[in-house]
Amino acid sequence: MGPREHFLMSRMDGTRSLEDLAGEYASAYQRRLGPENWQQLFGMLHKRQLLHGATDPAALAALTSSAAEGAAKTRRGPLSARMPLFDPQRLFDRVLPWLAPVFSWWFVLPALALALALAVLGYVGWQLPDLAAGIGGGRPLAAILIAVAVTWVIIFLHECAHGLTCRYFGGRVTEIGVMWRFPLLAPYCKVDDVVLFTPRRRVATAFAGVFVSMLALVPFAAIRLWGSPGMLYDLAGTMLLFGTATAVLNLVPFLRLDGYHMLSHALNLADLRTDTYRFYGRLVRQGPRGVTDYRTRDRVAFTVYGLASVLFIGTVLTFLIRYWYTSLATWLSPTWAVVILTAEAILLAAIITHLTRRRRSTPTPPPDTPPARPPRPRPALLFPPIMHFLPGHNA
Repeated sequence: MGPREHFLMSRMDGTRSLEDLAGEYASAYQRRLGPENWQQLFGMLHKRQLLHGATDPAALAALTSSAAEGAAKTRRGPLSARMPLFDPQRLFDRVLPWLAPVFSWWFVLPALALALALAVLGYVGWQLPDLAAGIGGGRPLAAILIAVAVTWVIIFLHECAHGLTCRYFGGRVTEIGVMWRFPLLAPYCKVDDVVLFTPRRRVATAFAGVFVSMLALVPFAAIRLWGSPGMLYDLAGTMLLFGTATAVLNLVPFLRLDGYHMLSHALNLADLRTDTYRFYGRLVRQGPRGVTDYRTRDRVAFTVYGLASVLFIGTVLTFLIRYWYTSLATWLSPTWAVVILTAEAILLAAIITHLTRRRRSTPTPPPDTPPARPPRPRPALLFPPIMHFLPGHNA
């Protein structure tokens, strides 16, 4: 939703009349709303089953089912798919009473300090050259299979940590399954109810997976410190190196991983990247006047995140192009390296242009049909707390 819609919806608490809302809106935006504006807004709210006293359980169930089907369709394809396995809520409800102490700061802070000091920043930082040198050596098939199995267990625990934290804060956890994102196949846990939490709890839910992944590295650090050389010793080194790299990547806010969601939740935004694209789109098309509806903190957040994203992507692309050019020049020649890189750039630009045109040519769905019943004199949203946490102040 846009900032003007959010302005009105955030004030629909059952205590204001339409005249009150119209007066506040006129004071904020220097414009009076006409009957067609109210009809459009109440039509949207009624169709989405958000008005208090005007809900239909069957319509609400149909909306939920339609949203789930649409989300499932967007996730299916040769490069992305999800395969649900089971509903973990009963299992989590049985386990949570036993795990309640681990959600206190008295456990989290010492455990995090131990993981950072002993494994992530301690042993890995201290022995990084030796750990990196051991990657190139041949590994027995048994060691590779064990490493894959252990990695899967850690990822599963990572996802369960998201689900348990969500459930601990009162949310529902309806699905655990296997996710296919080319070329990776990994477990996932569905925690959609995080949108109902406070920003702090949303950040904690997103961080829980990384926390467990880092904590899982502590036993491997102990094996490397006090164990003797052998297959288990080499396996521990491999898990430490790649586990640390995975944890660091998970915290990078420019990738759609836990660090990105932590930053979005901390800023109280639903999708920081998409909102940033929209912000810069309006800024380019309309100039500074096009983003006056944004709050100052949002303008700062989108500006900084956009510039930092460009810097990050540019740095990564520079290193990748340099590495690929050096490899091609070594295998072939500098001339052929330039030719291949140029051809790849043209092909990538053509693909992006085709996808952009295809998206623009997609027909826009018709607007919502207003309801036949008149709006309530004192509008109230069915779920005011939910709307309070929706980051609708951005465009």
